[in-house]
Amino acid sequence: MEGTRHDILQQIETEIKNTDDHNVIWIRGSPGVGKSALAASISTRLQDQGRHVIPFWFDRTESTRITTEALWRVVACDLARWYPTLRQHLAKGIEGHISSDIDRLFKLLIETPLSALDHDILHEQLPVIVVDALDECGGLRYDSMGRKDYEALLHTLQRYTQEEHLKKFKLIITSRPDDRITQTFPDSLSTHVNIPSGKDVNPGDSASNDIRTFLKKRLEGKNMGDAWVNEALDYLVPRAAGMFIWAITVADFLQKILSNALISSKQGNTSAVQIDLKNCIPCTPLSSELHSIISKRKRLRQLPPSSVQRFLPNSHWTTPCS
Repeated sequence: MEGTRHDILQQIETEIKNTDDHNVIWIRGSPGVGKSALAASISTRLQDQGRHVIPFWFDRTESTRITTEALWRVVACDLARWYPTLRQHLAKGIEGHISSDIDRLFKLLIETPLSALDHDILHEQLPVIVVDALDECGGLRYDSMGRKDYEALLHTLQRYTQEEHLKKFKLIITSRPDDRITQTFPDSLSTHVNIPSGKDVNPGDSASNDIRTFLKKRLEGKNMGDAWVNEALDYLVPRAAGMFIWAITVADFLQKILSNALISSKQGNTSAVQIDLKNCIPCTPLSSELHSIISKRKRLRQLPPSSVQRFLPNSHWTTPCS
């Protein structure tokens, strides 16, 4: 949403322009903090600036189709569209390639062609690769095929940081905190951008302010009055604990209540409607137990309702306000 994540976006744009720093920028945070939305915003902003952006996203529900091989083929395809001088190298690399060797594919489609790219191209004209949900590669990785694909991805990405001629091409990735990714991209090889949540979020910091901006935009214009909106923000923002998915869910929930109240009001004026937030929304901040569950899943909607409701006091999450 416009007006949110300004500090993080500025930090990332500064890192992209920095030719002397790492070529990999790792945005990491718990599920629900808005990493995918941030990746989309970065891509849009760069494209608006005239940069070539290659966006890609992994999805654990499509792990047999959205693979490491698919990633590097998409990158190669976009490179061929933008840089005619690379087409011959790419065509030669693709021709007759039926091997499942990802390392060889990476060398043929990425390493070798990019080494031939005109060195006179200005840094701000070089492509930027944005890979969202890196940790979802290979699905849940219960089987050897998924684990193999994930390891192949990390291995090729490690080579991306090590090959000298690739270091001028910026790569942005998003994921949950993950030990294997940390091993692949330590501080010495990548720039880490952390999106705080839970106990790491403090009143007045950028994470809280972003949630407040989002909720204020959603709650304004409902004829509830400035005093009610401000009271609602003071109550809701700390309870979001930096989790945008929580804020979105609550905003949708309240919007539905306000709409129903307006329809049922005889006067047709919501100013006559009394809404007690404490009876609508859990009175405690996002609990550590719920945060732990969310951290193990990509999206809140994937959780079984019973698992979510178990941690919400008095089932107020699903009980309409009176």
